Amino acid sequence: MSVIITRCFEPCIYLLFSGKMKGSGILVFRYMKKPFTFILLVAVSLQWIGCAAFSGSDRVEGLPEPSYPEDIELMPGSLSDPIEPVNRVFFAVDEALFTVVIEPATKGYNALVPSPCRKGIRHFRENLFYPVRLGNNLLQGKWKNAGTETKRFAINTTIGVLGFSDPATTKFDIPAADEDLGQTLAEWGWEKQTFLYVPILGAGSGRDYLGRGGDVFMDPASLLPEAKVGLEFNLMSFDAKTTREALDTDFDPYTLNKMFYTQKRALQVLDAQPNLKSEDSPQTQTMEAIFSMPDDSGFPNSGTEGEVQPEGFRKPLTYSRWMQPSPAPIAFVMPGLGGHRFSVRAMALAEMAHLEGYHVVMFSNNLNWEFIRSAPAGYLPGYLDDDLKYIRQLQTAAEAQLKTAHGSDHILGPPSVMGFSMGGWYTLNLCATNPPETYRKALSINPPLDLTNGLAALDRLFRAPADKPDRDAIMQSAILKMLLNRESVLEKKFKIPYTDAEASYVIGLSYRFTLRQTIMASHDIPRSRHAYRHVDALSYDDYYNKIMAPRLAERNITADDLANSTNLRTREAGVVAAPGLQLVLTSNDFLLTDGDLAWFREKFGDRVIYDEKGGHMGQIWKPEVKAKMRAAIRWKAD
Repeated sequence: MSVIITRCFEPCIYLLFSGKMKGSGILVFRYMKKPFTFILLVAVSLQWIGCAAFSGSDRVEGLPEPSYPEDIELMPGSLSDPIEPVNRVFFAVDEALFTVVIEPATKGYNALVPSPCRKGIRHFRENLFYPVRLGNNLLQGKWKNAGTETKRFAINTTIGVLGFSDPATTKFDIPAADEDLGQTLAEWGWEKQTFLYVPILGAGSGRDYLGRGGDVFMDPASLLPEAKVGLEFNLMSFDAKTTREALDTDFDPYTLNKMFYTQKRALQVLDAQPNLKSEDSPQTQTMEAIFSMPDDSGFPNSGTEGEVQPEGFRKPLTYSRWMQPSPAPIAFVMPGLGGHRFSVRAMALAEMAHLEGYHVVMFSNNLNWEFIRSAPAGYLPGYLDDDLKYIRQLQTAAEAQLKTAHGSDHILGPPSVMGFSMGGWYTLNLCATNPPETYRKALSINPPLDLTNGLAALDRLFRAPADKPDRDAIMQSAILKMLLNRESVLEKKFKIPYTDAEASYVIGLSYRFTLRQTIMASHDIPRSRHAYRHVDALSYDDYYNKIMAPRLAERNITADDLANSTNLRTREAGVVAAPGLQLVLTSNDFLLTDGDLAWFREKFGDRVIYDEKGGHMGQIWKPEVKAKMRAAIRWKAD
């Protein structure tokens, strides 16, 4: 979010430094005209956040010690944050500003200005940064880079028609040598930093804030502040959607923002280059799962929301829904491990169901913070009996609510159910434990067979770089490739492919973030650096054996009971007999052992949509696989 806020209001830095600041009408500056009101609001917020941070310390200390304390060294670091409560308040100010002002404005702008036009303006703005890049390359003694930037500027200004296109990159393959004054100060020896979040200016540090102020005077656009606001707003229009997704789906957007900023700036200062090696493995194939997204970019926003509160739930739980204009059955879509209902892959599956004529209903996964915060008090997700009980209650409540709102004749029964990864595992278990006629169709995509084995695989993937002599280089290259490949999603091709170790680490890291939110939300632990330091060292094995098992033992549920609940083989008769059930599997899914895969293929035979490659869900974006999945859930006769 700091990228968006900073781009929008960077011209204000110039105005402040140059003494040209006039009445801007900006929300925060209006508060500044009433300093007592502004200070009072901040003070109250700081007191609340500070109390919350300390009040949860006993809950952190009550967590078990990690089995692998060295795991904490594999988590990406962030800058020191000694004034975290203050920074969080200021982040909340910017979040409100984004929601009230920036997001509505970018939506209107994107609707009016065609994408090619916006991209042209973006190229023009980036070309206009030439003096900033040139000056800082010269200040750092990077003469070759200065020449590269000059060559790029000449090409883009002439062939690119004043920079409205970027032939230097697309035609001549000349990458930018992007430097700024903050990086120059780092090159000159300013290393120690403290994280600061300033309203309007966003994430930064003392070094980088000073650098931004200096860069303003090297930026030609600063000579026309009003025009610069427009150029920066255009840049912002490309990031608003991603920012909204992060704010809505992440357990702690502030910490994510801090980590992203820290890692990105560290890589920029180092002029880090990714390892150019690549490998073809189950893990690298799995990375292609990010290509799975709705075909219609407008589909996610075409739905509406409802909320239900089954008996025992602490508060209503929100769900997403997409209704058909004519009578149809419901399809319940279940995201993967810890997945939010707004996640891109869940939306892709929801779109397929909607295209097949279903009303679509989707809740966040049981291990997601949104689900946990609404669930009954003391809920620890992961014990199957509890999980299925609450899933059934939610599905029943949502179906009843839709029948009341739209009429019983508009909802045709029975419903269908489909899910991927852990959502696929829940799909299988619902089919195994419900009467055969409960679901019209069921589709389970890349599920584990034994959840315990699957989670152990996630721990192994996270530790993939741990014992390697080049551990830090692997982690750095993996994160850098994530940044460089951000625009690969639309092209369905990675700009720089991954090695097996890099892909393993990225996959394992993403699921460690999921575990973090599960533990924090289920134990009601306030978000803070101290809490994360303890929670981030805990593994999935710790969660099941050191957190869940003791709690379940208090209910006379033994370790054997827990082990049996995670293994689908104990419910073989029910799942095999379920009508209308199909599976999507690959031969090299890291969640499955060879024995697991053989069991699935033996028991389900031609009800398996099978691929030799793809790893874990790395194949589901491909048109031929999507066509087979749509056919599997189709309920209307051809």
